[in-house]
Amino acid sequence: MHSPHRSRAAAAAAGLGIASLALLTACSPPSAGTGGGGDASIITVAETTAPSSLDPQRSSMFADRFAWQLSYECLMTTSPDGEVQPSLATGYELSEDSLEYTFTLRDGVKFSNGDTLDADDVVYTFERLTESPERIDIELFPTLSHAEKVDDMTVKFVLKSPDAGFINNMGNPLVWGCSILSAAAEGDNLTTNMVGTGPWTQVAYEPETSLEFERNEEYWGEQAKSEALNILYMPNMGTQVSNLKAGKVDIVFPDQGGVADLEKEGFTVTNVNTDSTIFLQINNTKAPFDNPKVLQAMALAFDRQELADKAYGGAAQPSGYLPPSLAWAPKVEDLPNHTQDLEKANALIKEAGFESGVDLNLVYINGYDPGTNDLLAVMQDQLAKAGFNVELDPLEAAAWSERRGDLNAYELSWNAQSYYSNPYQYVAPVPGRQGDVPESLQTLIDNAWSASSETEYQEALSAIAVHEAEIVYPTLTLLARDMFVAHDAKVKGVEIPSSQSRTFLAQVTK
Repeated sequence: MHSPHRSRAAAAAAGLGIASLALLTACSPPSAGTGGGGDASIITVAETTAPSSLDPQRSSMFADRFAWQLSYECLMTTSPDGEVQPSLATGYELSEDSLEYTFTLRDGVKFSNGDTLDADDVVYTFERLTESPERIDIELFPTLSHAEKVDDMTVKFVLKSPDAGFINNMGNPLVWGCSILSAAAEGDNLTTNMVGTGPWTQVAYEPETSLEFERNEEYWGEQAKSEALNILYMPNMGTQVSNLKAGKVDIVFPDQGGVADLEKEGFTVTNVNTDSTIFLQINNTKAPFDNPKVLQAMALAFDRQELADKAYGGAAQPSGYLPPSLAWAPKVEDLPNHTQDLEKANALIKEAGFESGVDLNLVYINGYDPGTNDLLAVMQDQLAKAGFNVELDPLEAAAWSERRGDLNAYELSWNAQSYYSNPYQYVAPVPGRQGDVPESLQTLIDNAWSASSETEYQEALSAIAVHEAEIVYPTLTLLARDMFVAHDAKVKGVEIPSSQSRTFLAQVTK
């Protein structure tokens, strides 16, 4: 549906290709000592996928953001409860026509290269963003005309049309698209060297192996509670768990398969509800999905709770177009066509002229995560009961991406997307990935973009979600994935928001 789903797939593929680190000998969890090599001042974290680039404007891979947000920051940020708050800017003013956002920068902010933040850095950042090979600027800031310097500590952003979601993306907690760069660092190799304003300063980087930080003693905000942070990249989950048990790693993010064992070993394991969703992409540009009755039958085929229970062992939640973590979003059970009704689905298929059922092909990435293959098997069974004869087509990531990019080459596609700071992106139609936007839906979208308050914006997005559920367009969102974090009881301050942001690491101690 949106480009980050492609990015997450690419991240998964990259993770499969990374050479495994040597497995350290496993043992029971230490009763007294500390992880991270025994130094209580260092927090050591295992991540599965190494970043493809440390340059926040040169990649849209979801896993890369876990590194960027440790060093870079945006003018605004988003709190764990979803409130956009000041960060490198102390605030902003919005013009009466909603076309100009004027930000006042925070005094005394320094980059890790010693440069002091000013308006030139912000203008430079957004001019450079337009050169992103991934066109991050277009995806996140489609209405932005340009940024201009008002004075040394004031920057104005001029939009081409009202965009109520603009401020959400300016406060992305994953610092994607809004990371402020130092103009003085233009000649540095930002692919391997981060020059940010955050609570951590990069001190070493070994691609595909490790990334090391020390506490930024000149940080403008609350300083990191630990003196240093080490990230170790271990594509094999067994290796991560063994290192946790051996006291070589303080924090891991296990899959649901290893949770029970870690809990038995005495580790603290927390289940985190995330905003990352799984959906079924429907190619409605050709038969049979140009028939509204077939689309409605498809929507009525699914029991989302059964999908979560059988594929992810409870480590997922039923989801509508907007993730369930958004308290203001419509409840899944209240959305039209989101409660399984196999009798009605079968009747609709016959009314559409398919007396023997509908034959379809569904493409997906084989083994994308621990629940994907089981999920597709349960989906196939549910669809069969509704009158859809679905043949599953498991593919490698590259082949799946190529197939999904050609509207003539698939009928149904499993898909996954990551967290979006601007909730509109969960419901946004993307040109070229489905048929024309219905006029009734476009009217609702226009209303959302021109909203004059956050409450009005949320109400408008909820109306979009309800209407998309009515017309089964452009996709069918099924689940919102959960994630897990595991650590020894001595580690404190592990609180992960639904965005999965790793900025919480600045508050971790042991």
